[in-house]
Amino acid sequence: MANTKSSKKSRMSHILSVIDGQELERQRLSRELHDGIGQSMVAIKMKLESLSYIPEKEIKPQLEGIKRQFDQIVDEIRRITTDLMPPVLEEFGLVIALFNLCEDTARHSTVKVKFEHKVRNVEWNKKIQTYLYRIVQEALNNIIKHSNADQAYIKLLNDHDCIYLSIQDNGKGFKLHDSGSQGGHGLHNMQERVKLLGGTLDLNSASGKGTLIQIKVPRFL
Repeated sequence: MANTKSSKKSRMSHILSVIDGQELERQRLSRELHDGIGQSMVAIKMKLESLSYIPEKEIKPQLEGIKRQFDQIVDEIRRITTDLMPPVLEEFGLVIALFNLCEDTARHSTVKVKFEHKVRNVEWNKKIQTYLYRIVQEALNNIIKHSNADQAYIKLLNDHDCIYLSIQDNGKGFKLHDSGSQGGHGLHNMQERVKLLGGTLDLNSASGKGTLIQIKVPRFL
């Protein structure tokens, strides 16, 4: 009986800690949205309203400034969303999250996605999980949109020091210097995330031979 009470108390303590963590995260996001993005949007609104009161020759420089502010807001939103951990990751961990992502992608597209893993004794860092998940998400989006592939393969492995992620498709491929036309922005996002994890990304592709992305990141940050 005592063990049952202790188990119930432990579960309740865990639930409360999760709820507290979620509330703190909401408060952090609220502050970032209000103090950062919210204030920037107000400033842009005021600048747009002022355009009707300035000489026509001064409008173009003002618009250029407003465009730069919008670019900064987009970057800020990307930074905030990049730091968010998808609920499936928090609940089940990276392996199950990637399995679900691959299943959903196959279900809603014409690409068959196979996921394999040999992951052992990994105490997942939140940042590593989130970034690797986003990388696979970005890669699958590129495959669907640009590759003309009908098969994709995701593999996740680890050893004592590193985590290895490979993403391969059987699509049309591309010449590496033409990567800008093959989802270059998505590739840039992947490279940036790998760099932030202190890892490496190798890209191999050629016209008609598909694409292989190999990623290695340290297990510990």
